Amino acid sequence: MIKNTKVIGGNHNFPIRICLICLLLIPIIMNNSGVFAAENKLALGTDKRQGDPARKFLDLVYTEAFKRLDIIFVSTSLPAKRSSYESDKGDWLDGELSRIYSYNDIHPNLVRVEEAHWQSGFLAVAIDPSIKLDGWQSLKETDHRVNYMRGTKGCEINLPKVIRPENIETVNLMEHGFKKVLAGWADLFIGAELDIVNLLKADEFKDSGLQIVGVMEEFTAHVFLHKKHKELAQKLAAVLKEMKKEGLIDKYRNTTKLTAYFKD
Repeated sequence: MIKNTKVIGGNHNFPIRICLICLLLIPIIMNNSGVFAAENKLALGTDKRQGDPARKFLDLVYTEAFKRLDIIFVSTSLPAKRSSYESDKGDWLDGELSRIYSYNDIHPNLVRVEEAHWQSGFLAVAIDPSIKLDGWQSLKETDHRVNYMRGTKGCEINLPKVIRPENIETVNLMEHGFKKVLAGWADLFIGAELDIVNLLKADEFKDSGLQIVGVMEEFTAHVFLHKKHKELAQKLAAVLKEMKKEGLIDKYRNTTKLTAYFKD
């Protein structure tokens, strides 16, 4: 009978323990080798909020692009600074949904997807029509009080070079930045083109008198993936090219009513 069966030699639990350890190691080995987990998901962080035209556009584009690569795409809303931190680690967040071309100059753990999803730039917004700006250097030797959204790398890098530290302030939301300018607590808000253009159209600000007073920089915007997904970055770039040729990117622009200041 089974109850009388004996195990001869050693601990009979040892093979079971070995099997359990192997099962626990499988996902670690897969992640470290750049292979996706069993559910084949990939998560990208962004500070663009659900419902914004830019976020709707990006979700449509990359849901389709990753679908063609048999990957389930998830976009995760995070403050820009937190998104940078988690993407650099690459533990649970696989990269950034939309950052400027040179983003990985200061984030070497990330790899740029070479095909851009849009042409963009940084714009300055003011209530005073006499302010006219053209590039970061045009702020030099001015006494403008400038605010921008926390975690915006282009502003973090460039503003301290041309504006006195006491004249620079960050905000958590773009709406707060606009309101500071309207209240006279700041002279300028500087931010990403698509975010600014589409917020200026919102009911709260469309008749406020806020206007674009200058282009600070032009750039292309890209997905950035953690370096463990380097091979995927090349495949994703190829898929985006195909989608552009098919006219799908333009279709998504129209569907989401994404208004741009710069033309691709």
